[in-house]
Amino acid sequence: MDRENMSLSEVVKSTLSLLLAIFIVASIISLSAGGVETATYCDTLTFAGKGLKDNHTLPLFDPGLGRLVDVGLAVDLGVLQNYSLENEENEAHEVSAKSESVLMISLPDGRSIPINASSGINEKLAAYDGKTDFAGASGKRIEASSVGTFQEKYQELSDFTASFQNETISLPVEISFTSSTSGSLVFRLSTYAESKVYVTYTYEPDGSG
Repeated sequence: MDRENMSLSEVVKSTLSLLLAIFIVASIISLSAGGVETATYCDTLTFAGKGLKDNHTLPLFDPGLGRLVDVGLAVDLGVLQNYSLENEENEAHEVSAKSESVLMISLPDGRSIPINASSGINEKLAAYDGKTDFAGASGKRIEASSVGTFQEKYQELSDFTASFQNETISLPVEISFTSSTSGSLVFRLSTYAESKVYVTYTYEPDGSG
């Protein structure tokens, strides 16, 4: 099981890396225009099972750095699923299965934002071969990945401004997985998901003006 989860994690991370190339984790970049600077931070969670709750924790902006002018939020959800199918009928069947993952993240202003990722498969399976092993002519295992994203400029800057040094904010998240099938088959589904939340602070450093 640990080896399987490690493999799933690597695939999800590889998929997300293409989407997240524009971000710099826990780094500060100086921008030439307007004398502003940015600081970007990231928090990562992993999930497995039918539904889980957790919290993304991020550092709040330190007003000692300067005047906060913009807060950017981004959420990336990557899901990897293993579909296991077996036709136990005495004739071949066309079968299909689909799954949807929904990550709900709660923001400080009271909003709950859904991030969706879905996948689906369609297969023709031969008549039952006598073994429910998800292999052979009547069975199959299929791996499918999906992603979901969300980005916005957060309006209430004070929600992300620290009142003391090293203060953090927790953003509650809950993920749920649903699935459905058509056709006559035995069906199993295992799911691994990873969510990343980014906050980017744009600010004018003290003394820049």
